Amino acid sequence: MITKQDIFRLLEQQGVRHDDIVTIHAALRAAGPIEGGADGLIDALKEYLCDGLLLIPTHTWANVNRENPFFDVRSTVPCIGTLAKVAAFRPDAVRSLHPTHSLAVFGKGAAEFIRGEERSATPAPMGGCLSRLYELGGKILLLGVG
Repeated sequence: MITKQDIFRLLEQQGVRHDDIVTIHAALRAAGPIEGGADGLIDALKEYLCDGLLLIPTHTWANVNRENPFFDVRSTVPCIGTLAKVAAFRPDAVRSLHPTHSLAVFGKGAAEFIRGEERSATPAPMGGCLSRLYELGGKILLLGVG
C-alpha cells in the first residue's frame, strides 16, 4: 500500500518543492492501493504542497457537448477517472469554470489561479490555467500513467 510517507518521498526525490504548482494525472487502479484512496492521495499532496498549489484536472468534455451544452460546476461529473470525480466535489477545492477542461485547485491563491477560465474558447487557451502552469514553472506529476 502506498502511504503518505511514500508520496512525500516520491515528491522529494523528483525535486518537487513545498511551494511548487503541481498538476497530477493519475490512474489510481494502475498505481495500486493508496492509503485513504483518492482522498488520501489528495490530502497527502495538499499537505506536502503546503505553500504551493495542487491542480487536478476535472474534465467534462465527454459530458458537455452539443447534445448537452450545459456545465454546472456544482454537479457536472468529470469524465476522466476516480481522482477527478473525488476532487471535483471536495469542499476544500476551488473548481474552475472552464466548460470542458475544468480543474480542481487546492491551496493558497487557488481562486486567483483559475480566474477567467469561464471565458475559455479552447481546451488550453493562452493565459488560461494550463498556460499559467507553464509560465510559472509548474510541474506535472504522472502516477500510474505514461
